[in-house]
Amino acid sequence: MVASLIDFKQIFTSAPLIYSALSLLSVASLSIWLYSLAAFRTKDLLPDNLAELKDLLQTARFEEARTFCNLRGKLLGTIVSAGLSSRNLGPQMMIDAMKSEGKRRSTSFWQRLSLLNDIVIIAPMLGLLGTVIGMFYAFYDVNRSIESINALFDGLGIAVGTTVAGLIVAIVAMVFYTTLKYRTIKTLSHVENEALALATLIDGKHT
Repeated sequence: MVASLIDFKQIFTSAPLIYSALSLLSVASLSIWLYSLAAFRTKDLLPDNLAELKDLLQTARFEEARTFCNLRGKLLGTIVSAGLSSRNLGPQMMIDAMKSEGKRRSTSFWQRLSLLNDIVIIAPMLGLLGTVIGMFYAFYDVNRSIESINALFDGLGIAVGTTVAGLIVAIVAMVFYTTLKYRTIKTLSHVENEALALATLIDGKHT
């Protein structure tokens, strides 16, 4: 019954720029979330045959291991390759090189999270801006009749809609941000643990 009384076309035309911007933000947040879920999986960050890489490191075939990492290593492989390249500089330098490479390669993952966080911040601000602008125009005419006062309250109700829409977009984006952040931290922690285990194999064969 309530839904039938709401004229969505009238609501949209009251602040088309604000609602269009909020629609774009909602589509952007959904796209970032779906793309990150599809592209950021543990199997996409680890080598296709991790056991083969471990065998190469255990038998001190470092050049073969580096070739393996460069061809099929993915994220973990590039980290291990950085460790292999700096293994002659000592254990600490090797670990530092691997950490630096890991941070560099994972930057894109954190950038997507940052974009989602920006949407969480911007969406309610855009919604509030639409409401403030609507209220400004509603109260701009001080010479009002009784009929215009009734229209004023109707206009205020429509103006508040941008804030509601902004909050909805922000809440949904926050849910996307939270779930994606949990997945990112969990996956990168797994990659880090594997990298440290492989670093132990490299250091154990250090010459």
